Amino acid sequence: MKFSLRGKSIILIVLIAAILGSAGVLVSNHYIKRLVDDSYKNRAYEIANTVAVVLDADQVAVLKSSLLEIYQNTEEKVISDDWGSPAFDAYIARFSGLEDTPEYRSILAQLRKIQDVNDVDCLYISIIDVPTEKFIYLVDAAEEDPCPPGCLDPIYEENRDLLTDPERGFPPYITDTEPYGWLVTAGVPVYNDKHEIVCYAMVDISMEAIRAQQNSFTRTLGIVLLLLTVLICGLSILLIDRMLIDPINMLSHAAAHYNAGVDSTDKIDSLKIKTEDEIQSLYISIKQMMHDINRYIDNLMSTTYELTQTRIKADKMNELAHRDALTGVGSKLAYDQKAAELADSIREGKARFGIVMVDTNDLKKLNDTYGHERGNDAIRNTSRILCDVFKHSPVYRIGGDEFVVVLEGRDYNDISDLMDRFHLEVSKSQGQPWEKISAAIGYALYDDEVTVDEVFRKADHIMYVNKQKMKAGAAV
Repeated sequence: MKFSLRGKSIILIVLIAAILGSAGVLVSNHYIKRLVDDSYKNRAYEIANTVAVVLDADQVAVLKSSLLEIYQNTEEKVISDDWGSPAFDAYIARFSGLEDTPEYRSILAQLRKIQDVNDVDCLYISIIDVPTEKFIYLVDAAEEDPCPPGCLDPIYEENRDLLTDPERGFPPYITDTEPYGWLVTAGVPVYNDKHEIVCYAMVDISMEAIRAQQNSFTRTLGIVLLLLTVLICGLSILLIDRMLIDPINMLSHAAAHYNAGVDSTDKIDSLKIKTEDEIQSLYISIKQMMHDINRYIDNLMSTTYELTQTRIKADKMNELAHRDALTGVGSKLAYDQKAAELADSIREGKARFGIVMVDTNDLKKLNDTYGHERGNDAIRNTSRILCDVFKHSPVYRIGGDEFVVVLEGRDYNDISDLMDRFHLEVSKSQGQPWEKISAAIGYALYDDEVTVDEVFRKADHIMYVNKQKMKAGAAV
């Protein structure tokens, strides 16, 4: 597909604007997302740390002891993935009495108070069962669907280091799950007076609203940048038209209407292009060139005519030299030129050809018995059959009764079928001795031979063997 200079300029401008606009949207969205994520992670950690400081570790220890007593005496433990199942309900029912204890109520009240003050979705405290790698809820202050005491979750991959390094806690991390959407979660160890970890103060903060705002901002920014891109492209195209395309079009129009041998420089002189840049330099050069052309046009026309006549004569001589006068196929000189081309393809590692050798049988007998003209008829008939069979490959006559076919393309792929067809066409030839063709044939395909001549000699040898069999009366 061809594009004008104006079209190429427009494509370039639009492409640059699109790349810059897209990059602006992506970079802005990435930068804002990073700022928001960092802000929410810091807030989640600060709130979790506040809960860890405010909680009464002694009350938590009492509640934890009661829960672990039940937990350790429970053989079948059911994780929250089976929420709502009879097995899960039966498992959770074993811990239901804990919600009536003073410690549970006191801790729940503390968590909800902090939760309301900080306007977060969920505060909860939990413990870790290292042997089973489970996360056990003690108190969940969520207003909707809180996880009851004893509820189990597996330890996520990003928090597995906690199993060997309990003081690590739960560094803030962001998840996007189907039931909860975007959440930032953080957890901080709660210590007793002996600096022993009693539990982990956890916080979940929903990021659904801020993610929606981010998406809305990204869409708005994209629309604004799109409008700016369209405006910039339009102004750029107008500027290019005025400063570049229009002067070039004027030069092109004047040059297109220039008549060789006729003084048409007045049209160029009348343009008055003054762009003070390379286009003006081009305009001056074109004016000078047209003056020079008019000055020397007569000599050029005369020289061109003489060269044309010489070339025509040379082309005719070259054509005669490369065409066999008797059959019209390629001559020995044409084959030598083709062989040189094949040698180049071998050196370049691109060779894919074959050579077919054909020899007309009993030509000397025909010449001696019926005259050389009938022998020529036999040669022409052999050439005709070769050209009909090997339609997609060049045919050459390299001797009195010898022909060469250079297999290429489809003929190379179909050589076996073409050999059968050649034998069929020869067997079908009927009539006078010069019309009933008899010819020996052999072929060889290039297969990493060093030279074209080796392929030629291989094909010639196979043809010679075929000729001997025919003389002995054997079937081909």
